[in-house]
Amino acid sequence: MSGSTDAPSPQPHAESPAAPLRIFAATSYGPHTALTGGRLRRDNLLQALAARGHSVDRLDVPGAPGIASAANAGRLSLTAAFRERARAADVVLLGDVFVLPMMPVLARTGRPVLVELVDSPYRLVGAAPKRTPAERASALFQAAQLVPVMQVLLPMADAVTYISDEDGEVDRAHVKRLPPDSVVPNGIESSLLDLPLTTPPDEGYLAWLADWRYPPNRESYEWFVEEVAVHLPDDVLARVRTFGAGDPSTIRGTGDACWDRVRTLVQHAGFVDSLAQVYEEARATVAPVVRGAGVNNKVLEPLAAGRGVLTTAIGSRGLPPEIRAHLRIASTGAEFAAQVEDLLRSPGSAAEAQQARAAVQALSWDAAAVMMEEALRRVVAASGSRSAG
Repeated sequence: MSGSTDAPSPQPHAESPAAPLRIFAATSYGPHTALTGGRLRRDNLLQALAARGHSVDRLDVPGAPGIASAANAGRLSLTAAFRERARAADVVLLGDVFVLPMMPVLARTGRPVLVELVDSPYRLVGAAPKRTPAERASALFQAAQLVPVMQVLLPMADAVTYISDEDGEVDRAHVKRLPPDSVVPNGIESSLLDLPLTTPPDEGYLAWLADWRYPPNRESYEWFVEEVAVHLPDDVLARVRTFGAGDPSTIRGTGDACWDRVRTLVQHAGFVDSLAQVYEEARATVAPVVRGAGVNNKVLEPLAAGRGVLTTAIGSRGLPPEIRAHLRIASTGAEFAAQVEDLLRSPGSAAEAQQARAAVQALSWDAAAVMMEEALRRVVAASGSRSAG
């Protein structure tokens, strides 16, 4: 469950700013395709780093991301093969919070470690639903799990990167010894920027893309069913089409009138490979995000493809004003429903689509890889200075 991408003739160690880095990258998320949200970030960053001439030795920890993968990460770190791979690298890149149990062993290898947290765990857990006793108990359990991970294991690393400064700000307020942090923004699928800007089809659907196995996305679907769909007539609700792994209609069983109505009218297309086709056939896109951290690519990529986007304040969080200006944002369920109908009537002009694309033009994975490389080099340089001292 691992592999390496070798750059041409890598140097044994990074002795100068121009020398290729030897990166040992561990993540609990294996390779994923474009409709599985933020997980694609790890793949694109590692591929872009390899394309920049670095050698990337990747370890994918088995098990579902969470307690299972965290336990497996700890066990893997105890093997001789793991220690050898870490010592052969100039720097170790931990790709998510679930592989932090590797830190005690990595700390003894002498190799600098950068943790790619992406989102603030405190921000995500803090926004967990607390409507019922079961949800409140779950939120308390999640918060308790963060203590050893964020207060003990994370401070053992040399640096941490986030997808937005807002995420770093939250963790800086909660983690007593947070390593030096920096921002590596998301990129978007570059091929979307090359698509012709076509007129949205009159009978096109409203595309909603998400990984439906991810709890915050399932919570967003619950909010849509209970707070938005009740305000939409049948013919409008039937224009919504969901895409992605998992099936949101199975979140609740039958017997509830609201859920049964949505189940009947909203078509679930499932997992698809071609984002371009999804956007080409869409009238516009919706992203009713009610919980999350970081920046949602499901908000950025439709703009690159020339399609209008309706989201929530949470869905637009972390975006600069020049991008937010091209989003339609609603707060309440009734307001979101009204905007859905308006979006179908008027999805935006060709000029607006061109301006929206221009606003996200600079968000490439190549640019993100440059910033990640800079963060990695800072860690290597700091480690070298300590060794020399």
